[in-house]
Amino acid sequence: MQTFTSLIKKMLVGSSLVLATTAAFAPVAQAGDYPYPYQQHRSMTDGSAWWRRDVVGGTPHIIIDISEQRAYFYKGGRLAGISPVATGIAGYRTPTGSFRISEKDIDHRSNLFGHYVDRAGYVRKSSVDVRRDKRPAGTVFRGASMDFFMRVNGAVGMHAGKVTGRPESHGCIRLPWHMAKIFYENAPMGTKVTVRQ
Repeated sequence: MQTFTSLIKKMLVGSSLVLATTAAFAPVAQAGDYPYPYQQHRSMTDGSAWWRRDVVGGTPHIIIDISEQRAYFYKGGRLAGISPVATGIAGYRTPTGSFRISEKDIDHRSNLFGHYVDRAGYVRKSSVDVRRDKRPAGTVFRGASMDFFMRVNGAVGMHAGKVTGRPESHGCIRLPWHMAKIFYENAPMGTKVTVRQ
């Protein structure tokens, strides 16, 4: 008769084999599949933000799945982490395709979206698009904070921001702050980013 511990070990080995054979295809792993989640963020709809520090080496590849509202980070074909994301709303759809990270900026600010603030720094008009919203007299534009920004395609990038489990950005790919930091630290310039519907 098998002990509980030996059964668990077999299950973990089995899930590693399944992961190794499916890494090139659709990522199907869940946070509970791994014994060492680095960090979980339970306020997301499914609690699926985690990172495995033991996955090292190999070419990085990030897959953004718009229908799932998740990002998958691979290293050499091995799944290193999953994060919930928020992609673009109607009218600001996140472009799909294969891209490369072309710029990284740890404390980036948007030059299109943000707030109009007065000279004292008080917000006079929030959530503005400088192309559509007229600036009130006596105010200046302050771009929205986009910490850990990684440019993917044109003005679209990955960065820290509000994530609630549904599309809500102006086209960018938002991650929870702690996961944006981890992705930023592990994705060098030129990292492949695949965005799929």
